[in-house]
Amino acid sequence: MTKDNAFSGLEAAIVLIAFVVVAAVFSYVMLGAGFFATQKSQEVTYSGISQATSNLVLDGQLYGFGSPLEKVEFNIAIPEGGQAQKLASIKFVTTVEGGNLDEPEATFKNKLGSAVATSHVLGAGEKVTVSLPFGTKKPSPGQSFTIEMKPLVGASTMISKTLATGYAAPGGIII
Repeated sequence: MTKDNAFSGLEAAIVLIAFVVVAAVFSYVMLGAGFFATQKSQEVTYSGISQATSNLVLDGQLYGFGSPLEKVEFNIAIPEGGQAQKLASIKFVTTVEGGNLDEPEATFKNKLGSAVATSHVLGAGEKVTVSLPFGTKKPSPGQSFTIEMKPLVGASTMISKTLATGYAAPGGIII
C-alpha cells in the first residue's frame, strides 16, 4: 500500500462531510421557505374567513312609506358566528331606476323602537331596524330601486326591488 491510497480515503471523507453540510443547509433553507409559505397561506385563509363572516343580512321584509317612496325601513342582522360591525361604518348607497347613486344618512332603532346610536356595535345574532330616506330621486310605482349595504369589513349586500304598479300611499310591505 502506498500513502496515496490512504490519502484518497481521507479526501473522500472530507467530500462526504461537505456534501452532508451542503445538504443540511439546503434542507434548512427549503424548510424555512415552506414555513414562510404556510404562514402566508394561513394569513390569507384567516383573512378570507374574516371577510366571509362579516356580511350583513336583510332580516325580514322591506317596508315602504309614501308614494313616491319617501323612505324604507328594514331589519339588518349579523349571522351567528359573524364578525361584529359598528353601525357608523356601514355605508348605504341607493339607486333609483335610471338615476344616480345617493348616500343617504340612515337612522337605527332597536326592537322596542328606541333610537340606537351610530357608535353602537352590532353583534352576531343581534338585529336593528334601519330607516333609510331616499334622496332627490324617489322611486314611483312600477320603478325599480337598489339599496347596497357596505360594511367596513366584508362583502356588500344588495337589495333590489321593484315597486308594484298598485303601490300607493301610505305604503306597506315591498315584495
